[in-house]
Amino acid sequence: MTLANALTVARALLVIPVIGLIALGDAPLALLVFAGAAATDALDGPLARRRGATAVGAALDPLADKILVVGTLAALALRGIAPAWAVLLILARELIAIEVRARAPHALAASADGKAKTVLQAAAVALLLANAAWPAAGLTTVANAVLLTATALTVLSGVRLVLRAKQTTAHPA
Repeated sequence: MTLANALTVARALLVIPVIGLIALGDAPLALLVFAGAAATDALDGPLARRRGATAVGAALDPLADKILVVGTLAALALRGIAPAWAVLLILARELIAIEVRARAPHALAASADGKAKTVLQAAAVALLLANAAWPAAGLTTVANAVLLTATALTVLSGVRLVLRAKQTTAHPA
């Protein structure tokens, strides 16, 4: 296993302690572990490009992002920290994206809006955790606004992904 792939797998697995810490009500530590896990996304890509990306790594990377973000959001929703409707929309988009990519005749690369969606989702989760950790900081409005924006971009990028997949199916290269 390459170092890049190990970081990707670690990102996905770190959702377990994050969920456990949220369940225990330890939002500051959950935020710390989540931030560390999310930071691996900035490291594994450059490492993979420098040392030779693998097909496994290319498939695992977006899956690890989805597991970390959706798992954490689901735990936050169960604690009443994130709205369930946003979590369900994000989960639905991510499941559709997995299905669309699996059925596409060739790889559908991540688009700019898809990458922005991932960054906004992670920022929203971090802000929700920070707000839970330090309620007096007054982050509720900002956290909810970022989550709303992330959810809207998630839906938009999902629609665009489906449209791109239909175009490649209708006009294969």
